[in-house]
Amino acid sequence: MSDSTRPDRDDGLPNRTRAHRGGGHSPRRGPPGRETSAATSTYRREFLAIGGRSGTEKDRIGALLADLGRIAGEVGILTLPVMLYLSVAQGWAPVALFETWLVGLTTMVVVGTLVRNGRIAPPLTDAPGWARLFPTLVLLRLVCFNATLLVAIHGGVVVASGTDVVALGLLWSIVVSGTATLLFPRAVDEWMARRA
Repeated sequence: MSDSTRPDRDDGLPNRTRAHRGGGHSPRRGPPGRETSAATSTYRREFLAIGGRSGTEKDRIGALLADLGRIAGEVGILTLPVMLYLSVAQGWAPVALFETWLVGLTTMVVVGTLVRNGRIAPPLTDAPGWARLFPTLVLLRLVCFNATLLVAIHGGVVVASGTDVVALGLLWSIVVSGTATLLFPRAVDEWMARRA
């Protein structure tokens, strides 16, 4: 089979059918609101332009990079309120406000990417994978991501100021951001169960 639109031509490329993506399974298998297929395959759907979508089979590195772009955009856009707050609050904290924010944001992006790619299994849930981009999950993301960053930032500042060791504040930010991001898929499961 091939990607060619002509049935008599075989260009050696695998056919991008549902069977090719995972043995005939629906791409929406797993808990509602979760992307389990992205964690178990390297097939990725991408936006081409307004109204256009495409799907491609990637190697493991390509899928990881696609997931990194997706999660970086998701976390970056939805944490804009904290970034705006940070620009106002920069003069309030003597040490580590920007550093704890940067470390916390980076940790959220890295852990989210590894969960979506299937490299890390989220705890307290049986299904692998990250959350879908449902409109009903945007509010949950907005609250969880911003609350996580605020706790990581200000907790890190308190720890760094109290101990006079900036590295401990950064460690606080890594632990809080990483733990909250790992628990986010479980929060999605609970959110979707309450809506059902």
